[in-house]
Amino acid sequence: MPLWKQILVCAVVLLLAAGGWYAFQHRDSWGGESRAAAAAPGGGRAGGGGPTLVVTEAVSSEMESDQVRAVGTVKVPRSINIYPQVSAIVNEVLFKAGDKVRKDQPLVRLDDADQRVALDLANIALKDAQAALDRAQKLSASRNLALSALEDAQSAERKAQIAVLGAQIALDRRTITAPFEGVVGLSDLAVGDFVTSSTVVTTLDDVSTLLVSFLVPERYAGRVAEGLAVTATAASKPDATISGKVTSVDTRIDPSARTLKVEASLDADTANAVGVKPGMSVVVSLGFAGEKRMAISALSIQWDRAGSYIWTVVDDVAKRLPITVLERQSGRVLVSGELKEGDKVVVEGLQRLREGSKVAEFAAAAPGANPSTGKGS
Repeated sequence: MPLWKQILVCAVVLLLAAGGWYAFQHRDSWGGESRAAAAAPGGGRAGGGGPTLVVTEAVSSEMESDQVRAVGTVKVPRSINIYPQVSAIVNEVLFKAGDKVRKDQPLVRLDDADQRVALDLANIALKDAQAALDRAQKLSASRNLALSALEDAQSAERKAQIAVLGAQIALDRRTITAPFEGVVGLSDLAVGDFVTSSTVVTTLDDVSTLLVSFLVPERYAGRVAEGLAVTATAASKPDATISGKVTSVDTRIDPSARTLKVEASLDADTANAVGVKPGMSVVVSLGFAGEKRMAISALSIQWDRAGSYIWTVVDDVAKRLPITVLERQSGRVLVSGELKEGDKVVVEGLQRLREGSKVAEFAAAAPGANPSTGKGS
C-alpha cells in the first residue's frame, strides 16, 4: 500500500477514536438533557425546564436492636455425689435412676444389726442410770447420802444419755438419705454389695432451678446487669424458646479472651419439658435496648466510590446526603446522617437526579404518569 494511503487510514482511525472518547466523556450531559426533556411537561426537550418526577417516602424512626448470642453450659445450683459415711453391706436399694426424691428420703439401707444391738444396750444402761439417780436424789433429800455420791449418779446418767445418742447416730448412718430435694442418677449398687466411704452411691441434682453460664464480649460489660431478660434454645428442640433472666455477673474481664462471664437462670418447667439437662449446651440470646435511629426504604440507598448516599427533597430541590448504614430490617434500613423524622427521601426516579435539580413528587405533579419516563400512561 502506498505511503499516503497508510497515512490516510491512520488519520481516520485516530479521528474515530477521538470521537468515541469525546462521546464517552460527555455521556452524562447528553443523558441529562434527554431525561430533562422527558421530564418536561408534555414530554418536551430540555429546553422546557420542567422538574424531574420522583416518588418520595417520609423518614421514620425505629429502635436499633442490639443482640448478643453465645453458647452456654447448663448447670444446677446444687449437684453432688452421695457417699456412705461408713463401711457396710447393702441391704436395700430404695431408688432408681431418674426418681425425684424429697429431702431426707431414704435411698439405701446398709446392714445395721450390730448398731441396733448397741442401741438396745445403751437404752438399758440409760434406764439403770436414771433409776440410780432417782434413788440418790431421794437419799440426798433425807440427808442420808453424801453430795459426792449424788454427783456421781448424775454423771453416770449423763454418760448413759450420750451412749444412747452415739448408738443412735451409728444406726442412722446405716441409712443413706437425700440431703435435699432433687433427682437421683444412675447407680451400680445392688443388694449384697460392700460399700466404703469412697463408694459413690448415686448423684443428686436439684433441678428446681437451672442455670446457664456463658461469655459476652467486653464491650457489653457496662450493659449487662442482673434481671436482664434472656432466651435460650437447646439442640434437643431448637424451635422451643426457654425464657430466663440474668442472675449474676462476674466482677472481672478475662484478659486473654476479653470476655465477661455471666450467669442466668432459666424457666425450669420449660427447660425440663424440652429435655434440658445439666451439662448440656444451649444458645443464649441477650437483647439490649438500642438507640433511636432513622429508618428509610432500602430502595433509596445509592452507592459510589465515596460510599452510601441518598437523595432528599428540600423545597422541591434534590439534595444529595451521605449516610451510614447501621442495620437492615426486612426492607427498612436504619441509618445515621443529617436526617430527621419526616424528611422526604427519593425512592424512585433516582437515576435522573443531580445536585440542586428541580423535582416534583410524582403523585402530586403528574397523576397517571410513569416516574421512569415522565410521560402519561
